[in-house]
Amino acid sequence: MNQFIQLFNSNSLFFIIPSAVVIVALVSLIIIRFILRKNFRLMMEAVAEDHDLKRAEVLAKFSLERLYKKSSRIVEIARKNDVNLPRILGLSDLWINRYTEKKSKNLQSWILEFAPDQGLYSIFLRALDHKKTAQVLNQFLDESTDFLKLRRIALSGKGELFDGEKGLLLFENRLDEIREMTGDQEWAARYFAINILLHDDDERSLRAVWESFEDSHSLIRSTVVRDIPIDAKAFGAEGSEKNELYEKLYNLLLNDPVYEVRKSAKDRIVKDFLSLYSLTLESLNNEQILHVLQLLDTESAEDQDLALGILAGDDLELRQNAARYLQDCAVLNRLIRESYMNDKQQLERNYDLLNKALEVNVTGFLNEIQSNNNRGSLLLASRLLKKAGPQEAIDNLADRVFAQDISQKVDVELRELYKNTLECVHQRGSDNAIALMRQELLESKDHPEIMREVLHAIPVRGASIMLPVLESFLKDPDFPLKDELRKVLLTMPKPDVQCLVMDIIRQGREAYSHQVRIQALKILGEMKNASCLQIILENLPILPLEEAREFAGMLSAYSEKLFNERVKSILDSIDAQSRAAVIVSLPATGKKTFLKEIREALDDANPDVRISSIWSLVEYKETKELMRCVNMLRDPVDRVRREVAKALGTSGSPAVLKDLEALLNDENEVDSVILGVIEGLSASESAASVEILVRKIANDDEYKKDCIRSLSGKKDKKSIATAIELFKDAGPQLREDMTTIFKLMGFEGEQVMVELLKEDIPSLHHYIAEVLESTGFVENHIRKLKNRSSAIRQESASFLSAIKTKAAFRGIVLAARDPNKEVRIEVTKALEVLNTEEGTEILKDLEQDPDKKVRKYTFWAMERLRTKSLD
Repeated sequence: MNQFIQLFNSNSLFFIIPSAVVIVALVSLIIIRFILRKNFRLMMEAVAEDHDLKRAEVLAKFSLERLYKKSSRIVEIARKNDVNLPRILGLSDLWINRYTEKKSKNLQSWILEFAPDQGLYSIFLRALDHKKTAQVLNQFLDESTDFLKLRRIALSGKGELFDGEKGLLLFENRLDEIREMTGDQEWAARYFAINILLHDDDERSLRAVWESFEDSHSLIRSTVVRDIPIDAKAFGAEGSEKNELYEKLYNLLLNDPVYEVRKSAKDRIVKDFLSLYSLTLESLNNEQILHVLQLLDTESAEDQDLALGILAGDDLELRQNAARYLQDCAVLNRLIRESYMNDKQQLERNYDLLNKALEVNVTGFLNEIQSNNNRGSLLLASRLLKKAGPQEAIDNLADRVFAQDISQKVDVELRELYKNTLECVHQRGSDNAIALMRQELLESKDHPEIMREVLHAIPVRGASIMLPVLESFLKDPDFPLKDELRKVLLTMPKPDVQCLVMDIIRQGREAYSHQVRIQALKILGEMKNASCLQIILENLPILPLEEAREFAGMLSAYSEKLFNERVKSILDSIDAQSRAAVIVSLPATGKKTFLKEIREALDDANPDVRISSIWSLVEYKETKELMRCVNMLRDPVDRVRREVAKALGTSGSPAVLKDLEALLNDENEVDSVILGVIEGLSASESAASVEILVRKIANDDEYKKDCIRSLSGKKDKKSIATAIELFKDAGPQLREDMTTIFKLMGFEGEQVMVELLKEDIPSLHHYIAEVLESTGFVENHIRKLKNRSSAIRQESASFLSAIKTKAAFRGIVLAARDPNKEVRIEVTKALEVLNTEEGTEILKDLEQDPDKKVRKYTFWAMERLRTKSLD
């Protein structure tokens, strides 16, 4: 016992205990490993006995990666139990994948033993470059009992590409078997065989290869196309082998249904038969042309020209393919990039081609304008984007066009670009484009002609972006385009707009100017909301009487019963301004319910009510009542007399006009009444009103300028024709005064006179021409014959041809050599007059003109006119 205690207390104990622990651990590990191996073996044997039931349990417990690490044990158990455990467990697929990476001998052996039908192709590919693997594979094939041994290799693959020439060396002793495989029903077997036979010069092999041009599988056809030797003679064919092969390739290029085969045929033709390759589209059907289009070379200028010709055609399917090719090779981008304003013919040609592409939904070229400031390019884009194209392109277009300075925006040549851009944003623009339009609207505030166009283009969908700006314009009493602004606001969401204008009206004059409240009331009325009728009627006095009269037409849209009740209430009220506003508004409704009240109002104590009543009768065309109103020309209030005179003049009945003329010549009448009569006569549609005013001009210096100004506003055809008739018989001073009238009529009056000339009224022609010459019209249009715009030159030539005076023809002959055909056509029409008896005298004067250039051009033009070769 003492010895034991002594041993326990000795230092050696510190070495014995750790050693014992290690020994125990090692023994435990050995036992555990033994148990695990035994359990794994039992599990594998269970799978071997009943793999349907046990397979899932194993795979739930072991991943394929773990099973792969136990491949040797699985193979051992599989051999022992004569069961293909690797296939049952799905391990063979992993073997094949790893063999492709590692080329392991064990894996190779296991694949050949347990998974040849899946892995033979991988071993075959290895054998092409590895002698020992080739020996193993050939030994396997020799030992195989299959009738077509190589067929197993082919079917174990999926048509993967391999080196056929190396395959021929590997199986040079098995060519008979390979040739038999060319008739196999499985395409993989045929592909395997043909890929090898392509490199064999035996006639039987070549025959099989040529027959494979007709194989049902595209991979085989494309393989033959790609690899058949250039000198391979067709079986039984006569003549040039090269031409025979080219014909086969050309036929596949045009007619094969598979793109891969057609592509291979085209590549082979380009490589070996380019000198023979030629296309004549007229001899091809649509399907063949489509096949050609799909294979065009993006670098070939000839192919690009071919596609452009097809794009210009009418067939949508062909155009679509041509357009996509031209898009891919950036030809469409070049067309839009290289379009210039100074080459109209090229510009239109490019537009037609690009529009053709757009019609088949090819639009990528429109992104070209993202970095392009060329005006011609932008113009084409603006015309195209109205129809289709990416919204981003509209953003880019708007960004570039709106960024130009005002001088460019009002330039005649750029008007179309600017208007098109606005239309693009209106029809299809994104929120970003609308935001750019908003900025453009703000920046154009000092340029009404630009702002007007922007306002018209604001889209309804842009309300949330545009309304704050439109509201600021509405609240600005000096905003210049009030009518346009109202129209735009009426397209915006009604709740938002109604809330805005009601707020302005309710806050009244303390918050907003009179002009702003007028605008708000007009908008509210035009919204035609029955719930707002009372506030509209009560606020009519905001409007001047003339505007109230124009405004009231919209009131007819309201319920007649409700409208009558509210009107009757106001007419019975004490407020004169409200009564006047309602009375003057009633005719626009088309309802005569309150005619009795209007007649009674002619005697109202308030001047504004009397004025509104007389204008209402004019609008109602109550002629008999107006006859009784002549005595109101003696109303004690000047402005009433003046308004009565204007109203009676507007009515235009002969009896009333007679009374007005008497009043006009009354030396005791005050100025305001006389001026009112003149203004009324200017509004009259009667020819007699023109005669009255001309007589006043001839006899009176005091009101001559007023009458001249009044007549200059009468630009309708009947009034101008009457004035010309009076001009014929006028004395020198009156002619001079009437010439001033015609000059004041401006361009609008001149156009009416040209229309009268074209009607060829003999009694007026000479005098109209005389008037136009005296106003400077002829001289102005002669100058326009030098304008850079062909449209302006053509318009001027057309005007001058209608005048038929020496001065007009003097300008026309100078345009005989105009570069624009349409201008020359107008010149031809005009010069034909000089070949008549009527034009002989003018022609003689032109031929003797002091200006040598006029004489020369006259002679040149007439000589070509006689031979009909001016164009």
